[in-house]
Amino acid sequence: MSELKAEPARGPQITAEELRDSAGERGSTLTEVCNAIVQIHKRFYGKGPTKARAHLSRDLLAVVLDGGFTRGEKTLSERGQEREVLHARMAMQHAVQEEFRDAIERILGRSIRSFMSASDPIAGLQAEIFILYPDNLASPPGDDTAHVRDFAGSGPLSGEAAEELAERASRARELHHAVLDEHRALRAEQQQTRQAVREERDRHDQRP
Repeated sequence: MSELKAEPARGPQITAEELRDSAGERGSTLTEVCNAIVQIHKRFYGKGPTKARAHLSRDLLAVVLDGGFTRGEKTLSERGQEREVLHARMAMQHAVQEEFRDAIERILGRSIRSFMSASDPIAGLQAEIFILYPDNLASPPGDDTAHVRDFAGSGPLSGEAAEELAERASRARELHHAVLDEHRALRAEQQQTRQAVREERDRHDQRP
């Protein structure tokens, strides 16, 4: 008697074209995010960044901005007053956070759980960071405290949940490292430019 072998169940197959379309849509969305953030900076801060790059990983969106500091802010930073620049930037973030939130929620179609900004006036870098609610939550839960209590009081994570949590942690670490690497590269490039400007200025001063 011949032995019957059961074939494993196969899920829906994703074609290469569908993958390309998905990647293209994701890239278009991130470009729209960058453009929206840059426009908000131009409108309210007086000057927009020269470069912008967005990173999206599950519930974390980070937009890294290069440049965008005004001449006054640069002067303060160069003369040891970067604390004042940071305080002013923090006040601006609070003042226009609704514009940031509305733009990102409109583009991604997801609710924002938290929004924060970071600035490094010495390196000329800024970051706009958004923590999103999961895809399955169209709007924020009614009681955040109860939501946390339920999670903390639940039993051990299942194998699938633990695997998903580990994957999310890995993605967050990769994103963190990517942002740090980009920050270091931009900082090194800026330091080299400043050094070249100083050397050129010194040569000019030494001319008879």
